[in-house]
Parts: sequence; C-alpha cells; structure tokens
Amino acid sequence: MRPQDVWRELLEIAKLYYDDDKVFYSKTKRGVYKIKSFSKDKIVIKKLRGRVDEILTKKRFIENWDRIVYGVEWNIPTAVKSFLKLHPKIRENEDGSLIFHVGEA
Repeated sequence: MRPQDVWRELLEIAKLYYDDDKVFYSKTKRGVYKIKSFSKDKIVIKKLRGRVDEILTKKRFIENWDRIVYGVEWNIPTAVKSFLKLHPKIRENEDGSLIFHVGEA
C-alpha cells in the first residue's frame, strides 16, 4: 500500500474523530487527545492535559513511511503515535515501534 493512500485513510479517521468529538488515549491511558483540526496536508492533535498541540504533516508521514513499514524506531510524540495506532493496519510491536501490517485488517 502506498503512503499517500494510508494518509488519505488517516484523514478519514481524523474527520470521524473530529466530527463526533471523540477522544483517544495513549497506551497507558494517561494521555487523552482530540483532533483539533485537519487539512489535506496536516492533522493537529490537541492534548487535553497539556498546553502544546502536536502536528502530523503529510510530508513528515511520507518521509518516515519506511520506518513504519519495517518497524524501525521513530522518535515521535505520544499523541501522534496514539493517533497513528487508530489506523487498523498500524500497530505497535514488542519493542514499542510502529509497524504496518500488510494483508491484515
């Protein structure tokens, strides 16, 4: 699957969470996040227990696509990592890196 296709799916997830005013959590449930805004080039994630919003840009996502495909460590904020894990094919492996599962839902 191409990274642009996955980005489009992430935008759909962001729209769903934004429209329904849903929250999502970090792995430890300590972080609570909402989608503050989104456009075709970026997704802004608001921390409900913090001051600084996190931004995931399309460029950054595509540049780091290989890290997700091969499960290589990628130093990203917890809010962004938690959002990426909302995608049904992006999961966290044993060492805490995100990995894209091909052929699975």
